[in-house]
Amino acid sequence: MAITMTRPIVIKFGGEIVEDPTDLNNLLTSVKQLHLQGEKIILIHGGGPLASSLSQRLGITPKKVGGRRVTDTETLEVMKMVLPGIINSNILALLKKKEVPCSTLSGINLFHAEKRPPKIVSGSGGKEIDFGAVGDLISVDTTLINLLLTANIIPVISPLCASNQGHCLNINADTIATFIAANTDAKDLVLITKVGAVFEDINNPQSKIDQLSVAQAQEKIAQGVIQGGMIPKLEESFPLLKKQLKKIHIVGTANTTTLLNEIKEPGSEGTVIHS
Repeated sequence: MAITMTRPIVIKFGGEIVEDPTDLNNLLTSVKQLHLQGEKIILIHGGGPLASSLSQRLGITPKKVGGRRVTDTETLEVMKMVLPGIINSNILALLKKKEVPCSTLSGINLFHAEKRPPKIVSGSGGKEIDFGAVGDLISVDTTLINLLLTANIIPVISPLCASNQGHCLNINADTIATFIAANTDAKDLVLITKVGAVFEDINNPQSKIDQLSVAQAQEKIAQGVIQGGMIPKLEESFPLLKKQLKKIHIVGTANTTTLLNEIKEPGSEGTVIHS
């Protein structure tokens, strides 16, 4: 008889979470509880803030357009140091402390990607932008991910990828998370952010938006309510929401139960965006 594996929960979090010991502990405590409840978890991390601070220490000025990083040769070297090195190692160490079975996976092993051609993006003022050593995903081989999940081990994925020509490429971790969610038939895609939700007024905690449709989220972007790095997070997920995924969560790490509550009751802690 064929064995049907539980559909996974894909959780993506950025470097700003990793750099805050309390936030990271709260998140990984929730991950442990979900794991103990029998959930299959896939973790994908970014590393933007640490990459930016290390770049500045090395005399490299970070450049972003519409919340997306422009990756020149020097910046790519920084990303190699930060993503599979510093950040992935710290996450694995804390999961080990919590006795959560986990293993690192590199996007270089999982994905086929090609260099992104110059393109117009939100926030570029209608101009084509050459993002440098930034890739677009073509395909993913989920064999290693599925082997780990079947063994009840959490994959911890760093988002660097490579082309078939052997060139390393930087890819937004939100893009990686969305692509993995699409190709593993995930039941939930969770984007962990420092802000913790979408707000009508970012300075007013009482203005949290519990739920949005794709059309409503696109309208909020056009109105300027949703800005900065939140834009690519949402725009990457829209095609998936239109095809197969019912919802994504934007949620924070206020305490050790924030993620658990949001999974149980979508929109209770963060913002849920539905198809």
